[in-house]
Amino acid sequence: MMAARASADDHADHAAGVSSPAQQSQTHTQKQPADTESPTPQNHIEAPSPPPQESLSTKQPTPTPHSSSSSKAHPSSSHSHKKKHVRLPIQISPELVSAFRVCIRSYGVGFVFATAPKLIKTLIAFITNPRKATAAAKGNNVLTAFLGSLLTVLKDGTSARKDGMSMLLMITLGGYKLLEIFLTKGMKKAILAQHLQRQQQERLAATSGSVRATTATSVSPEEEETEKELKAHRHWTRHDSDKIELAADLRQRITMMASFLSSAGAIVFMHRNRPQHATIDYSLFAVVRALDVFGHVAVKNRWGPSWLGTYGAVAVFVLSCTEIMFSWLYAPERLPGPYAFWITRMARMDKRLLETLRGVKSDAIQFEQQNPPAVSNLLIGLCHDLGMDPKMGDFELRRQIPCELVHQGIAKSCEAHTGYRWIQGFMVSTGIYLPVHLLPALLSPKAFFNRLRENPVGTVSSTLLATARSSAFLATYIALIWYGICTWRSKVMPLTMKVTGRRYTSNVIDNIYGPLLGSFMCGFSVLIEKPHRRAEMALYVLPRAMYSMWSRVMTGSWGLNRKVEMTGEALMYAVSMSVLLTGMAWNREMVRPSMQGLLGWMLEIKRTRKSKTLKHAGHPTEETKKSAIEDKDALAAVERERSSSAH
Repeated sequence: MMAARASADDHADHAAGVSSPAQQSQTHTQKQPADTESPTPQNHIEAPSPPPQESLSTKQPTPTPHSSSSSKAHPSSSHSHKKKHVRLPIQISPELVSAFRVCIRSYGVGFVFATAPKLIKTLIAFITNPRKATAAAKGNNVLTAFLGSLLTVLKDGTSARKDGMSMLLMITLGGYKLLEIFLTKGMKKAILAQHLQRQQQERLAATSGSVRATTATSVSPEEEETEKELKAHRHWTRHDSDKIELAADLRQRITMMASFLSSAGAIVFMHRNRPQHATIDYSLFAVVRALDVFGHVAVKNRWGPSWLGTYGAVAVFVLSCTEIMFSWLYAPERLPGPYAFWITRMARMDKRLLETLRGVKSDAIQFEQQNPPAVSNLLIGLCHDLGMDPKMGDFELRRQIPCELVHQGIAKSCEAHTGYRWIQGFMVSTGIYLPVHLLPALLSPKAFFNRLRENPVGTVSSTLLATARSSAFLATYIALIWYGICTWRSKVMPLTMKVTGRRYTSNVIDNIYGPLLGSFMCGFSVLIEKPHRRAEMALYVLPRAMYSMWSRVMTGSWGLNRKVEMTGEALMYAVSMSVLLTGMAWNREMVRPSMQGLLGWMLEIKRTRKSKTLKHAGHPTEETKKSAIEDKDALAAVERERSSSAH
């Protein structure tokens, strides 16, 4: 009956179009007690006001008292059409989006660096000799086999076992950006928590009636400034951490910590999950770039003598080449494999001569004595190949190796042999450096042809002059190695024997001093290059020299444990990358321009950031001071509280 009566009343109200004022007031009076039954809590949130009365054209039925009672019994059913829960899309902060882009870019750069040399090698092999390059294909088309080999190279670059450089870069740079975001947020929350804690302590002190008048005379100016700064933001809550602006020195420390942790994690990941990838060359490259940052700081601050900035790169290049060439002559396994092979190809020294030098150093070869058959015929076979008397290479019959045999039959004179080596090296080097200097024209042909049209003679002459300069550098490098060895054998040792009155065999003459002199002299060829190129050349050879020294330490008589080696490499890589990335973020001009472009693109660091950073780091503006809590003030307050509690 009640339901029927309610439906009848609803039908009548619907026919009238709108309820009478008496009915509306009756409905309101019946709903009021239900609202006043439960007391209002202290943290009451006001409900939204009811919507305004609709127009007559809507013909919305007004609920009767019976319908209001039923709606009170089932509130969810009556208000389901009013409350619509809309799920908002998940919003990711721009900082996280930027960090994810850094991960993608760094992995892509590592993939390109890992696969590009193999792709170029495969392409050159296919162009020069397509049948030999696709000989492994069984009955397949030559073009199909070539495309298959290219796909194999690309697949290897993305495999879990062969993506070492990609993973190392992604974890180092992407992890650095993510850690920087999390550490910054954590520091802001810690500073805000300290601020709120001080607010709570002040409220409790005000409630208990305690007054600091007794200690007002002992308050320092710094404390007064902190109090004013904190009182200006009493309305902040724990959700206002994004309003805090950290000081420049603390943000710089966060950058250093984030880059150090991400780099250490990256190298540890490689050691545990990619053990087949040797990472020491990456670590040494990072060390060299960090040392370059320190070098820029030293030159800018004028540390050390004045000649260090001008000839420091020359000294580094000479010492590095001494280590590299001496290792190549006696222990080429200490050098990276491709680099040692390239030196062998450029030096064009017969392998039997190299084995003779190594045998003399290790005392496996003795002159004027009988030697084992494995080594006694080394130079005899070389004499046969050169068309010379075999007795010239017999260790048992000779006191020392003749210069003509060392020259490999090219000339008897040491100077003529050196000149021949220089011309030969220049011709080979021109074929290497001419494409290098033409590479900018291939990358930006429009700009190159514009310069060529405006100044054809100057453009062509500058390209040829740069090629000739670089070729002369490498040719002199090769010639000085040979001439250093010959100078020791034909100039220094005869004079020494004349002064001392003693006669030496090749066990003394050709032991290590001649090759050491040649290794030292060849480094001075860098003086042919321009000053800015000298620094780049020094940074190129220094990681190879450090690789050789690292191998010497690890494989020597006092070689270290594998765990000690990995720990040392992890610390070396983490510290170096921390220095490099911190310099890139906060003092970009300290990083060499050749690194700025690539690192700036991967890390999304704009060039304009340098001026802003330096401005805020050195002279913070008044607006920043007034609109944010300086973390140094909050940290100073923490230190004062700790010291007071300790006393």
